[in-house]
Amino acid sequence: MPHHLTAHIRATEGSDPDLVRQELAQLEADTQKELGCLTFQVFQDAAAPTRFILWESWISPKALDQHFTYAHTQRYMALNLTQVEKVVVHSPVNQNAS
Repeated sequence: MPHHLTAHIRATEGSDPDLVRQELAQLEADTQKELGCLTFQVFQDAAAPTRFILWESWISPKALDQHFTYAHTQRYMALNLTQVEKVVVHSPVNQNAS
């Protein structure tokens, strides 16, 4: 069963906003190539440009766990450009939908 979530993140204090956007764009491109990734999109908050939302769908929770083992994800996390504020796991209202 697919695993859907939204992650709310913000730039760490002192991070260069241009670098944050550039690195998130690269993370998005690399993550979308993962076999277990159904959707991975990054959006910047128009009213608060240091805040971002990640829309994610994975083939399973295990695929999300695997995401954190890949070199591109570990590289991004080591940059310490953002921090997670909240993660919301979603379930479809229509359980027959993915």
